[in-house]
Amino acid sequence: GALEPQARRRGMLLVSFAFSLSGFTLAAILAHMVPMLGAIGLGSAAVVIGSLFGPAQVLSRLINMVFGKSLSPPALAIVSAALMVVGAVILGLSGDWLPGAVAFAVCLGLGSGINSIAQGSLPLYLFGSAGYGAITGKMAAARLATGAAAPFAFATAMNHFGTTISLFVIAALGTLGILAFVAVASSVHRDRVA
Repeated sequence: GALEPQARRRGMLLVSFAFSLSGFTLAAILAHMVPMLGAIGLGSAAVVIGSLFGPAQVLSRLINMVFGKSLSPPALAIVSAALMVVGAVILGLSGDWLPGAVAFAVCLGLGSGINSIAQGSLPLYLFGSAGYGAITGKMAAARLATGAAAPFAFATAMNHFGTTISLFVIAALGTLGILAFVAVASSVHRDRVA
């Protein structure tokens, strides 16, 4: 793995934290996407906009196959988390503006598609193949636990604070995930320089 043995525990915690936040973002928004889009004023277009998520996921994987070879796994994870944050911010700022909602769904789908690749490639890159199954299992447990709580937490937030503020809170949590991925990437760089 790219991380030195003494940096692995910290790296494991940071990566688990970051993937948990990404999982929270996805689970929260996906569970409420169509009703949320309808509630902000997009009406029947909400279903069409929500349906863009899946094709954007597939498109992200195709783009990664063609152009992703130059990106390291930490960079891929950062890009995926950033796309999800950008999507939430766009929707929070654009409200019922149709192009903004389309951009939101596409960014979220692109980020989700890349995230599923990063969940497999980043642990292998950082920690190597020894114990890979156990490492990814622990990370998945943390991600699934936060993802299970996300729809309820997001519904409660939207009920108390409104959709826009809730989207900005999701974006802030996603930004913490980006910072965690950046911290891991800088640890790898420091280890390689040292």
